[in-house]
Parts: sequence; structure tokens; C-alpha cells
Amino acid sequence: MPCHSLPVVFSLIAICSLACISLPARANSVVVNGTAYGGNDSNGLSLTGGAISIFSASPIGYSQVGGGTAGVPMTLSFWVLPWSGMGYASVTVGSEFTDIVQGAGILFTGTFTVPFSAIATGTYNVPVSMAGQLSAYQDLTLGGGYTQGPLMANIVSTGTGVATLQLTDIGNGQFIIPYATFDFKGTGNLTIVPEPGSLFLLGTGLAGLGTMYWRRILFRSPA
Repeated sequence: MPCHSLPVVFSLIAICSLACISLPARANSVVVNGTAYGGNDSNGLSLTGGAISIFSASPIGYSQVGGGTAGVPMTLSFWVLPWSGMGYASVTVGSEFTDIVQGAGILFTGTFTVPFSAIATGTYNVPVSMAGQLSAYQDLTLGGGYTQGPLMANIVSTGTGVATLQLTDIGNGQFIIPYATFDFKGTGNLTIVPEPGSLFLLGTGLAGLGTMYWRRILFRSPA
């Protein structure tokens, strides 16, 4: 190979390396399933979708989910929010683990009418829709408190589900909902951020191969 072509070859190797290092995160459509609960000063969620699995249980929460009047249409709008920290959150993204999950959480909404008979039984199941956004971050001090690092993954999902409402009669046909559980399924848009270390190794590996090839050409004995 002529010596004047060697800089061109090495430049191509460098460009390929940089391209690998700067690969963008890719989004994939995934099936989402999960459960959640809230009320009674508690709050928690569990969601799986593709390569991500998220669990979060908050030590604090709303005192109640809502309330209404039997026989009168009502609209439920209730957020379940994520909570981070060892013992409170467990997130896996492929083979990676973290205990930091943030985001808007999951919103459950529905419009329905609770009958008088449901107040007597104390529970009532209603259809709801769900929409959520959750993000997982690396924990730079995993096991010793938590320190937020780079973004690992983000999932935005929508779907439908069923809410099981606990009802407390407060008289005159009125009730409060102190607690509710939610089962849901739907679809999500999952974005996983490539691990910088792996991409750096790939890039430097290509550059190393280019260097070895260049040295073989430069120092080989003339025919």
C-alpha cells in the first residue's frame, strides 16, 4: 500500500471509532404490564416492558385516592409516583441494576358511577386508562446511599386497566376512597442509552487494529 494512503486509512478508522462512541440511544416499542397502589399514606408501582423492569415503593403517599357520591358520575385522576433508594426501588435494564428511578410516574384516570350497593360492600372495580413516564439512572454509590449518574433508560407508556377501589361510607350517599390498587397493560416506547464504557472499548479496539495494520505496512521488509 502506498505510504500516502496510510493517513486516509487511519482517518477512516478514527471516524468509525468516534461514530461507535457517539451512537445514539434507540427507542423500541414494547408490551407493558404492571400493578400499582396508592392511598392510606402509601404509594407503589411495578412495571415491566421489554428489557426494563421497575419496582418502587414509597414510604409516604397520599392519605386517600378520592371521593364522591353514590349514583353521581365522578372522574378519578390519581398519580402513582416513583421513589428511589436501596430497599425502596429495584430497577433492571438488561443485565444492569440500579435503585434510582424518577419521572412523572403513572397517571390513572377514569369516569364512572359508584352504585349505592358498592358502598355497602366496601369495594368497587372500575375501568381506567393509564399513562406513564419513568426514567432509570445509574447509581454511582450503589449500596451506600445513592448518587444519581447517567441516564440508563426511559420508558413512556399508555394503556388500560382496572382499579379496585376501597370505599368508606361517610353518610348521605357520600364516600371516600382511602386506598386503591391498579392492574394495567399497554404499550411503551423504551429508550435504552448505550453504556459509554462499552462503546469506548469498541472504538479504541478499532483504533488499535488500525494502528497494528499501519505499523505492519510501515515496517515490513521491502520485497
